[in-house]
Amino acid sequence: MKKLDLYIIRKFLGTYVFMIMVVMSISIIFDISEKLSDFMDKENNLSIGDIVFGYYPYFFIHYANLFSSLIIFLSVLWFTSFMSQRSEIIAILSNGVSFWRFSRPYMIASTFLLIISLFMNHLIAPKANQNRLDFENMYTKYNVYFKDVHLEINKGTLVSYRQFIGNKTMVRRMWIERWEEVEENQWELKSDMQIEKAYGDSLSYNWKLNNVFIRTINQTNESTKFYNEIDTILGFNITDLGHRSEITFAMTTPELVKFRKKEEGKGNSTTFIDIAKYERSAYPFAAYILTVIGIAVASIKSREGVGKNLVIGLGFGLVYIFFMKMTTVAAY
Repeated sequence: MKKLDLYIIRKFLGTYVFMIMVVMSISIIFDISEKLSDFMDKENNLSIGDIVFGYYPYFFIHYANLFSSLIIFLSVLWFTSFMSQRSEIIAILSNGVSFWRFSRPYMIASTFLLIISLFMNHLIAPKANQNRLDFENMYTKYNVYFKDVHLEINKGTLVSYRQFIGNKTMVRRMWIERWEEVEENQWELKSDMQIEKAYGDSLSYNWKLNNVFIRTINQTNESTKFYNEIDTILGFNITDLGHRSEITFAMTTPELVKFRKKEEGKGNSTTFIDIAKYERSAYPFAAYILTVIGIAVASIKSREGVGKNLVIGLGFGLVYIFFMKMTTVAAY
C-alpha cells in the first residue's frame, strides 16, 4: 500500500471518528434535555453514574451505528473538499494518477467501516440496545399503544383487545377464547373470558384482572361467573400482546428470525421484522454509494470554497436518503 493510500485512509478514518464524536455529542445533549425530568424524578432514584455508565454507552453504540453511513458521507465531503481547496487533488491527478486509482483508498476505508457496521448490526448493537431499552422501560415514560388487535397466542387460544397501553402494562377490553379441535378442521368454543382491565407482567404469566366475566361451555350446559377482581396466571404474558416498535433493535439476527416465526404464528404482520432484518445488511452497503457521491462532488475545486461542495453534496445525500426512506414506507 503506497503513501497516497495511507494518507487518504488516515484522513478518512480520522475525520470519521471526529464526525462521530461531534454528531453523538449533539445527540446526547438533545436526549438529556428530553429525558431530564425522568432522570431527576425522585421515584427513580438515579445517580449520575447510573445515567452515564448505565445508559449512554449503549445509547452511543446504537445511534453511532445507526448514523454510520451518513457520517461516512459527511466525512468524505469534509476532508475531500479541503483537499480540493488546497489543490492536493489537482497535484495527485497531474502526476498521472487516474481518478479510479485516487478513489481506491476511499473504497478500502469504506469496506473496513462496512464490515464493522455489519458485525455491529447483526450481533453487537442488539445487545447494547437491550440494555438501552431496559433502562428506558424502567426509568422513562416511553409510550406503546395498540388498538383493536386480534391474536392467536397459541393453537386454540384467541385473544382480542380494544386498547393496550405499554407504559402502564395495561390492557383494556380484553377477550380470551379457548377453542378445542373435536374433529379435523372442526373446532368448538369451550370457554371465553371478557375482561374490562388487565394488568400484566413482562417477565411472568401473572395477571391482575378487573371486572371479569367467564363463560364455560360443555356438551350439556353452559355456566357463567363474574368477578370484581382476580389474581391469576394465564398462558401468555404482556409482551405476547404487543411490543415497542424498537424491540427489533434489541434482537440479534438469529433471535429476530425466531421472533418472526412467533409473530407469524399469531397471525400478526411480519413486514416490520422483515424490513428490520434486511436493513441490517442493506444500510451498511449504502456507505459505498454515499462515498462515491462524496468523492464526485467534493473533488472539484470551486471558487466559492468548501461551502459550495458541502451544500451540493448534502443535497445529493438528502435526496438519496429520502428515496431510501420512501421505498421503506412503500414496503410497509
